[in-house]
Amino acid sequence: MQLKADLHLHTRERDRFIRYDARDLIDRAARSGFHVLSITNHDTVTFSADLEGYARERGILLVPGVEMTIEGKHVLLYNADVTPERIRTFADLRRLRRPEWLVVAPHPFFPASYALRNRLLEEIDLFEAIEFSHFYTRRIDCNRSAVRLAKETGLPLVGTSDSHFVRQLGTTFSLIEGEPTVASVLQAIRKGQIRVESRPLTLRECAAIGLAMAVGDLIGGRVPPTAIRSGELS
Repeated sequence: MQLKADLHLHTRERDRFIRYDARDLIDRAARSGFHVLSITNHDTVTFSADLEGYARERGILLVPGVEMTIEGKHVLLYNADVTPERIRTFADLRRLRRPEWLVVAPHPFFPASYALRNRLLEEIDLFEAIEFSHFYTRRIDCNRSAVRLAKETGLPLVGTSDSHFVRQLGTTFSLIEGEPTVASVLQAIRKGQIRVESRPLTLRECAAIGLAMAVGDLIGGRVPPTAIRSGELS
C-alpha cells in the first residue's frame, strides 16, 4: 500500500505564531490526501490517544514524534518511549534508543547553528534516515549534500515540509510502501521503501517563508513543554 506521508510538522501547541493547531493540521492534511503524519514540535511530544483517534477518524495514521534539541542540534525521533528531558546528549540517545524508534537527521546541512552538519558524520551510526527538506530552490539547495551523503551511506531520504505555515504543506512529502501502522511505516523507511515527492520553491516563496520564520522567531511565544503536559493551555 502506498502511503502519502509528512513526518516533520509543527503546530500552535508549541509555537504560538503558528496559526493552526494539531486538529486543524490533521483536517487540512486529510483533505490533501495524506495517510500518515507526525507532529514533531520542538522538544515536546504533541501526541495523545484523543489526537490519535481524531486522526484515525479522518483516515490518517498519527506517528508519535518530536524534534529534539540534542547538544544544540536538531534530531527527529519517532516512536520514542522516553520523555524528551532524558535525552540531552548524543551519549543519552545512544544509551536509550530502542529498535522500535526511528532516528532521522533533519535539514542536516542547512546554514544554521542547529543543523547537524559535521556532527552528523561523527554520529552517523545513530541515524536511520536523512531528511530531504522542502526549503530549497532550483539554484539554492542545501539538500544536495544530504542526497550525496544518503547515497554514500545507503541511508534512505525522507521528504518533509517542516511545516510552520499552511503554504508549506504538500510542497515536499514522502510516498511509503507499507501498511498504515506505526511499526510498518517505520520499518518501511528503514528498508528504503520510500520515495520523495518534491518541487523546488520559487525564490519568492522561499523568501516569504524565510521572512515569516524570522518574524515568528522574533515574536517568540513558544509554549513551555511543562504547560503542554500539565494541560495549562487555553
